[in-house]
Amino acid sequence: MPSPLVEAHIEGQARLRATVEGAVTSTWNSLAGYDRENVDEWLAQVVPLVIAAQRASAAFTDAFIAMALGRGPLGFDQEELIGAAVRSGTPPAEVYERPFVTLWSGLGAGLDFEAASNKALARATSSAAMDVQLSMRATAEAIEKADPTMFGFKRVADPTACTFCKEVDGAYVKGADGFVMALHNHCGCGLEPLAEPHPGAVRLPDGTEIRPYAYGPLNDKVAIEQHGELGPMLGSPDHDFTSLTDL
Repeated sequence: MPSPLVEAHIEGQARLRATVEGAVTSTWNSLAGYDRENVDEWLAQVVPLVIAAQRASAAFTDAFIAMALGRGPLGFDQEELIGAAVRSGTPPAEVYERPFVTLWSGLGAGLDFEAASNKALARATSSAAMDVQLSMRATAEAIEKADPTMFGFKRVADPTACTFCKEVDGAYVKGADGFVMALHNHCGCGLEPLAEPHPGAVRLPDGTEIRPYAYGPLNDKVAIEQHGELGPMLGSPDHDFTSLTDL
């Protein structure tokens, strides 16, 4: 069972995602229109909302890990944990213009306005929720790299975890050598910092780590795909990989 502290972090992240999704929804619904001339109005409002949520996610994660390890927060340059930095250089303005493209494409395909708008809004809110998780992941990885006393993380499934996340519940996760937490759309899982070796990673006296698993435990029910914008993504090995930008 995860510790109450880990559960509190997972719950807090969920509340943060719900808050930003609600704010994004209100912003979308309050727009004067949904034509090309309305894009700048939308971006001027939605991008700062998401960036603020990402900053909160980063600070919350730093504080959570500090409490779990019995030390103070490390503090980081948050510019490396938000926005384009966690989407392989893709600017937030590009990410949040995509809902308009979804709306226009839906209308062009024959959807009525309400259906097309709902599809566009779903894209906007799922992007915002993903950005919150990306900042959480980036912060955890930065801490793991900076703290020599850590032994990586154990993945912890959230209470409403999907089948794939349940399959990797308890997996050893290490960021410093590139094996960061795999996510998926609407993922709400968390990480438990390890102050002692995990069965999947033994640190020798000279500091060398023996790692039987790249990302374990894994089995043939789960696949991890490397997405060019979002990094490692979790899903089924039986289906073609669909990225968030395809939704």
